[in-house]
Amino acid sequence: MGAVVLAALLISPHVGRAMPSGNYRPILPTDAIVGACFPLPEGLTLDFPYQVRSDGDVGRGAARHRRLVVQYDEIDAATARQRISAALARAGLSPDAATVTAYPRIPSDSLVRGELVLRLPVAHRQRAAELRGDCLDPFSTKRFPRSWPPSNIYA
Repeated sequence: MGAVVLAALLISPHVGRAMPSGNYRPILPTDAIVGACFPLPEGLTLDFPYQVRSDGDVGRGAARHRRLVVQYDEIDAATARQRISAALARAGLSPDAATVTAYPRIPSDSLVRGELVLRLPVAHRQRAAELRGDCLDPFSTKRFPRSWPPSNIYA
C-alpha cells in the first residue's frame, strides 16, 4: 500500500495538471461608449470616472432619442453637473440634455457617487463595427432588449 501511495506522489506532478499562465482575469469588454459600436456624438467625451449602466433608444417619431445612463465616480454632484454641462456645450449639445442625481446616504469611501442620465441623438451601430461580435453582445454595448432579462436566464 505504501508503494502505491509513493508512486502516486511521484507521478502526480506530471499528470492532469494545467500549466499556469499568470492570466487569471477574463478579457474585459471594451467600454460601451468608447468602442466602435455605438459611440457618443462627435466631440462629446466624459472626463470623469464612470461606468455605463444602460444605453438605448427610446421614444417614437420626432421624440425618439438615445437614453444613456452612467454612474459617476469619485466626484460630487456639483462637479459632475459642471463637467457634463461643459462637455455637452463643447459638442454643440444642450446642457439640458443631462440629469445628475446624487445617491443619498452613501458611505464616504464609496467610489460611485451618483447617476447621470443623458438625452442624446439616436445612435446607430457603426458599419465597420457590424461584423464585430461584441457589438451584438448586450453586456458590451449595455443595449439590453426590452424583454431583458429572459425568463429562463437562471434556468
